[in-house]
Amino acid sequence: MISFPCRQPSALWTASALAFLAVPAAATPRDEPSPSAEPQLEAQDVIVTAQRRPERIQNTPVAISAFDEQAIVQRKLNDVKDIVTYTPGFSGNSEDSYIDTLAIRGIVSNDYGIGGDPSIGIFKDGVYQGRTGSAVTSLFDIERAEALRGPQGFLFGRNAISGAINIVTNKPDTERVRGHVYLGYGEVDRVEAEAALNLPLSEHWALRVAGYHTASDGWVDNVFTPDRDDRLMGENRTAARASLLYTAGPLRVIAMGEYERRRLDGTPYRASNDDREVLDAIDDALGIDLVVGGGPRDVDTDLTDPRDDGEIYGGTLQADLDLDFATLSSITAYRRHRFFYSEDYDGTPLRIGNYSQRQRGTYASQEVRLVSPGTGRFTWSTGLSGYRETVRARFTEQADETAVCLAGYGYSSCEELTQDLYGTPYVAAPDGILVDVNEARTVNTGFSAYGDVNFRVLPKLNVGLGLRYTWDHKKFGLNILPSDTTLGNLWTFAYYTDGFVTDGRSWQGTTPRLYVRYEIQPRLNVYASVTRGYKSGGFGSFTVAAPGPIEEFGLVPDGTKPDAFAPETIWSEELGVKGDLLGGRLRFDLTGFLYNYRNLQSVYFDTETRTQRVLNVGRVQGYGAEFATTLRPSRFFDLTGTLTYTHTRKRGDRDCTLKDCGGLPNPTWASSGVGTFHYPLASGEAYLAGEWVYEGRGRESFDWRGITRRHGYTTVNLRLGYRSDAGWEAVAYVENLFDALYYHGAENGGDLTPATVWGVAQPRNVGVNLRWRFGD
Repeated sequence: MISFPCRQPSALWTASALAFLAVPAAATPRDEPSPSAEPQLEAQDVIVTAQRRPERIQNTPVAISAFDEQAIVQRKLNDVKDIVTYTPGFSGNSEDSYIDTLAIRGIVSNDYGIGGDPSIGIFKDGVYQGRTGSAVTSLFDIERAEALRGPQGFLFGRNAISGAINIVTNKPDTERVRGHVYLGYGEVDRVEAEAALNLPLSEHWALRVAGYHTASDGWVDNVFTPDRDDRLMGENRTAARASLLYTAGPLRVIAMGEYERRRLDGTPYRASNDDREVLDAIDDALGIDLVVGGGPRDVDTDLTDPRDDGEIYGGTLQADLDLDFATLSSITAYRRHRFFYSEDYDGTPLRIGNYSQRQRGTYASQEVRLVSPGTGRFTWSTGLSGYRETVRARFTEQADETAVCLAGYGYSSCEELTQDLYGTPYVAAPDGILVDVNEARTVNTGFSAYGDVNFRVLPKLNVGLGLRYTWDHKKFGLNILPSDTTLGNLWTFAYYTDGFVTDGRSWQGTTPRLYVRYEIQPRLNVYASVTRGYKSGGFGSFTVAAPGPIEEFGLVPDGTKPDAFAPETIWSEELGVKGDLLGGRLRFDLTGFLYNYRNLQSVYFDTETRTQRVLNVGRVQGYGAEFATTLRPSRFFDLTGTLTYTHTRKRGDRDCTLKDCGGLPNPTWASSGVGTFHYPLASGEAYLAGEWVYEGRGRESFDWRGITRRHGYTTVNLRLGYRSDAGWEAVAYVENLFDALYYHGAENGGDLTPATVWGVAQPRNVGVNLRWRFGD
């Protein structure tokens, strides 16, 4: 039995009092009557395709939220991670290209190397988007975004053990010329531009092209360089997409190509002056008085140009053939990416934690499936899919040699260290900086086979059963380069390899799903489901497994291989109710869940080997509830919002005694939503929209020291606009109205790295947007 606390934190009342707490599925179809027409109070049906066929979201026995094009544009959801903000059960949005902080119901994959896989699956038009460096792309010319909570391995396959995000782009059509142009300008010199054009070429051919660009300065000052205007957290993104449609009778073929160039600042960290354990040790060893300067929105970092740069190319060919009894589909895709990232994770003006990652990779996939029509008493689907992924990465750590010798190892000088360890004199490296480098490469291949059946047992009772089999193979190599300085390998690694050490392993898993859905009345459904999730094992990008003791600071012995970790699995149970009441004026979705994880893959800093290691945590249990609703009491007002409660706890492995060690990094309570007032005016309507996002305090890592925290926060945005029946729209906005100060994350620290916070939120900012749609 699942039980939920009945007491709500007082900090939540401000956010929750704004609403009857509501939904991310605020879909307003493109062909909805104009705002100035007669009142249309009944909510339009939201259609999703998460189960491979179009169906009403209220009839889908999955915890799912949907955002249509208008919701994405109005709320300024700029990239795929922004969907997290307005989806119940999701957390971990940040202003970078990493996805290792994205959590669903508390589950996150925090492995930033390339030997493992994400826990969240991100898909675009049915194609898996990959990992950090390639998965995060801009949202432009989007038809719909779907966010699914809980294990989705059966529906989506690879790496959807905690959930999935499915992006559906606008496709060409042969009906008429149509398109849009969006322009915007805001504080920190933010410039936005988006355009799309649909061109019917003939009865059978159509072309759609779309482009996107945004650029802005940052809002974080680095007090390390007081004479420079080096505001961090800036961005410059350019993306384009072209789609070509061919349709003739039962055949429909779409070829799509896209490209995105991302030039962002790497995430700046701020060390805590309260971490006296680490800072006092550094002060004593170096004879200094280290103080991190600036205020809570500033940083004091020696890395003056942190980077988060990427280039992503992609092509997809999808063919659908209507065979009457089913639709045969083939999806062929290829993606390629280059990625460079750098940050100063120690968050101090000392050079003791400068990290960079240079990565490139390819991803090719093929899927063939048969899906029966979505009507009738019996429906089914079956398919096969396969992939091949290659990734290469070079990781670099930099640290001041004097800090390493004195503070890291406790010697009085680097000369004393080298004489004691090696019996050799010390020769300072260029600029006095120790540089440690390791390289990793992987070739991943796999395939899966799946099928499901859905049967209407009684007029109001539906039962579904699905099963997917997945096989993955990884051939992984790790090369820890010998240091070219007299200090040797003693900082990031206490050993080195003679070229790449390699290993190859295979894993397999099955992910069944069983659900029962009962239609209490035509627009009120209750469902229950049991689902198994699976994610393959992998290899650590920073550790090795040796057949015997490793000579300290020396070459690893023969037979050394990369350090492997096991697959993780989950059983998840859901009970949900979805309904439309009051003639469609009230729509709601309530879900309760309980899950049990085995062998959760987790990263931690091994103080004995001084490296980041991936291991399998024994068991993790979570439960909670997610509520979403849309309320449209009158023509002049509508409200959407969410409320989430999540509790997670681990058992076994990595023992710790602090209270916060019991959880995973997710807020216990969270809420978000939008309330909008509409008023017909001239040939259109004026509107005022208020958005809120509340996140309670989140739990941290398993072995938390308790110095820095991600405190709860509430942000409010206001948008005042006018939408004309002629297709144009003007909007003025204020984001973070009350100038809330919060951070996207906090790090534990330890050894020579102080506890830090990172990703300070943008302060209050204002701007305007102009939009014009034509041809609709």
